[in-house]
Amino acid sequence: MSADRTEQIASAIEDLLYMGAIRLDSEKAMLSPQFSLVASNLMDSMKLTGDRDGVMKLMYYSLLIYMNEHLKLPKPFTVALGNDMEQNRQNMESGELVNTYVAILSEVWSQKKA
Repeated sequence: MSADRTEQIASAIEDLLYMGAIRLDSEKAMLSPQFSLVASNLMDSMKLTGDRDGVMKLMYYSLLIYMNEHLKLPKPFTVALGNDMEQNRQNMESGELVNTYVAILSEVWSQKKA
């Protein structure tokens, strides 16, 4: 893993801690109770396949809902961000950030389920 990628992941973990989506417990990352509740409720309404793509999709939508409900971002903004991400993710700097957030959340989720 390159130094730039390592720095990007460390920065994303710091962002997720700041947002309250994850927390550290005995030096292990865990989803926060608030984020876990959003993800669990969403999982109940999604027909989630247990594969990596299904978990990534769950974490992506959970992050958008969490940003709206817990970070108090306006719903129209969150919906617009989600729509823009789905259409132009590769051309957006924020797309790379969100991809990294989702990858980290997916990894933490998978460790929780293991």
